[in-house]
Amino acid sequence: MGFIFQIIRDIDPKLKYLIDTFTLLGFIWTTKTLFSLVGSTLSGLRIFLWSRLWRLNLKKKYGEWVVITGATDGIGLEYAREFASRGHSLILIGRNETKLDNVKRQLSSLVSSNKIVTVQADFNESTPELFKRISTELEPYQSEIGILVNNAGVMFESPNRFMDQPEDMVWQHVKVNITGVLMMTRVVLPGMINRRRGLVINMSSIAGFKPLPLMGVYSASKKFVEWFSNTLDYEYCKSHNIDVQTLVPSYVSTKMTKWSNFLQKPNITTPDARSFARSAIATIGRTKFTTGYWSHGIQWFAFEWLCPSWMYSFMSWNYLRNIDSSGRRAKDT
Repeated sequence: MGFIFQIIRDIDPKLKYLIDTFTLLGFIWTTKTLFSLVGSTLSGLRIFLWSRLWRLNLKKKYGEWVVITGATDGIGLEYAREFASRGHSLILIGRNETKLDNVKRQLSSLVSSNKIVTVQADFNESTPELFKRISTELEPYQSEIGILVNNAGVMFESPNRFMDQPEDMVWQHVKVNITGVLMMTRVVLPGMINRRRGLVINMSSIAGFKPLPLMGVYSASKKFVEWFSNTLDYEYCKSHNIDVQTLVPSYVSTKMTKWSNFLQKPNITTPDARSFARSAIATIGRTKFTTGYWSHGIQWFAFEWLCPSWMYSFMSWNYLRNIDSSGRRAKDT
């Protein structure tokens, strides 16, 4: 390569300045990337390792009662289990009354059953009346609710083009992933404002990092959650001492990913719900924006620094098609 550069210099000495400029730019980019890598590594160790060794008292910091949506399965259930093990009282919100009762029985070994309240609500039926009812049921606990976990969410039954997805599922993404987050925050936030402390955890996704072909509506709904979280934190953190944490995990092995046999098998990049929840809950008070799991953090760094948008779209398109086991795989044309 140096031989080629020397030939160019011999042909036109003026090109020397151009070559030197590009060399300097390359050095600056490489240095910046290395510093970012070191910084991200140290930050990752602090968030994902140190936080597990030095656990914060979340009950003392934010309050006793925790509201969790989508609490009967997957990540929501494991969040409930983790908070219960830390001595928190729980308000569990889910669609299925029977499942809510079963979860309450499961968790009664960790916390007294009279410290577990269940609220049946289907966000797919989102109406002003639904959230008024939820607000009424939560009213006796408003002065003590310290943490809200906006976990409830939906995902398409398989990756596919927009017009090949069921229309009812498109509506569910709006009602559950967006409206549910907004309105539950409006229900719970006033009590936190009055107490001048609290924590809102919003479940976004790494799918919102960049536009995600074949999961476009899901990706967009999660980007909405991320931006809403960022603005909410700016509006209420300094003025009212309310933290807002945005979670942007990659794939977790839950029922939401049942369309892929590959994602149903927990591995180093796809943890099960319990492993993810244990890791994510430890990051509370350490960071306001996190993937929640160490290997997901590595994925985020790689996407941010090594993967331009065109490459991300190309890779995502092929990856989603290849891991789709639903029998409804998107066609090339």
